Amino acid sequence: MLQQISTTIPQLTWEFIDSKELARRWSLPESWVRDQVRRRTADPLPHIRFGKYVRYRWGSPELESWAERRIVGLNIGTARKAAKREPIQ
Repeated sequence: MLQQISTTIPQLTWEFIDSKELARRWSLPESWVRDQVRRRTADPLPHIRFGKYVRYRWGSPELESWAERRIVGLNIGTARKAAKREPIQ
């Protein structure tokens, strides 16, 4: 008898939120969030435009990566170099 093998592919779903909700979750002014979309920066806040409406994918890798790039004091290259310099005991 042939057994049927079912493979489950995890479906990635993100919650679409507006600027007001993103600002609330990050404890920031809504104006700051909107400015990160409007401003012509080298690294704008990842967003999706539905006509005049702007939404963010909460939990998406793009949004998480954008936030992680703003962590101050986390320099992976420096941490690796420091680990190599420590004497082995």
